[in-house]
Amino acid sequence: MSNVINVVHYWGGFPIIATSKWLSALKLVEKCAANNWKNWLVLSKQPDDISLITPFIEAGCEVIYHPRSQGNFDYKSIYRNLKFLLKINCTIFHCYNDHTSPIIAARLANVPIRLWSKLAMSSYYEEGVSPKGLRKLMPSTRITCWAASQVLAISNAAKQEISAQVGFQDRVAVVEVPVDLDVFNYLEGALKIRKEFNISSSDIVITAVGHFAEVKGWDIAVEAFSKVYKKFPNTKLLLVGKKTSTVFYNKIMTLIQELGVEGKVIFLGNRNDIPYILKESDLFIFPSRSEGAGAALVEAMASGIPCVASNTGGIPEIIENGNNGLLFERDNVQDLAEKITNVLSDSDLSSNLVESAKKGLQRFSIERYVDNVSNHYKNLLEYQK
Repeated sequence: MSNVINVVHYWGGFPIIATSKWLSALKLVEKCAANNWKNWLVLSKQPDDISLITPFIEAGCEVIYHPRSQGNFDYKSIYRNLKFLLKINCTIFHCYNDHTSPIIAARLANVPIRLWSKLAMSSYYEEGVSPKGLRKLMPSTRITCWAASQVLAISNAAKQEISAQVGFQDRVAVVEVPVDLDVFNYLEGALKIRKEFNISSSDIVITAVGHFAEVKGWDIAVEAFSKVYKKFPNTKLLLVGKKTSTVFYNKIMTLIQELGVEGKVIFLGNRNDIPYILKESDLFIFPSRSEGAGAALVEAMASGIPCVASNTGGIPEIIENGNNGLLFERDNVQDLAEKITNVLSDSDLSSNLVESAKKGLQRFSIERYVDNVSNHYKNLLEYQK
């Protein structure tokens, strides 16, 4: 192995705003740089906000742009990444969302250490659907796990999913979702969000953070809100996140009209001031149909507002029902509406959930995440000697 340690952080996407994910990636690069390792960050394109890559460059990281793989097995992606990894004599290759083609390239390039961070659950495992044909073999997940030296799963549920689908449990470790806790814990400021959207101080604000995709369950949120609104007419529902799917966005807009809650459900779009939005909210809901863990949920808990989330994936590893939040049955509109009503009707319950949620959040700190990942790097390096 070369004396020079070259670390490639392969995103398979690009940052849009400065999220906890963005900060954790930056801190990991800085940690590697402190070890005198050379860092390379591979993005699918240059972000619109160039300031999002400036700190990486200042940390000595070289930023490279490679198109995201087209499908799970993209021969152009494999060839492109193979050439790149051979050229820089890569030592550690760590990929995230876009994984199968890049990690095949890393294996072909004889990169000594290859990691995949599994950040989400698959629809098959979560929905209890049996894949058909060749999909029964889960070829993408199976080959990624075969090619990886180690898989870092975002939750025990994500780890168990891999074991159930393709095995390789001996290669999987759990590294929990990182969140910039200080930003959400200690933020102070005026009620600028309420002013921006003409929401009065007496209104009850319910917030969901995610994006317009079926998996995030915003249709469930809107339907449940329409029931809550009948009992609490001073409620507003804020949907925060990008319009990923136009089809699903149109479905939600139609649903809002059919349920008669126009003007009560407010779409904020992609925002870079989510800490302020959470601080000005009274309740957070997380209605995902599938979720590896959920940084947005931890951020809401750190912000000091009660949380109601679906009982799925890695969410029960974050929320203990009735203790630091409430869980509702996935896809169950009535159950979600009842849980929201319970919190809004019982100030003691709300306060107790918030107080309990504040305890134990340090396990999600960015510092802990960076230490965990860098320790995996070091242990794998030691194993290679």
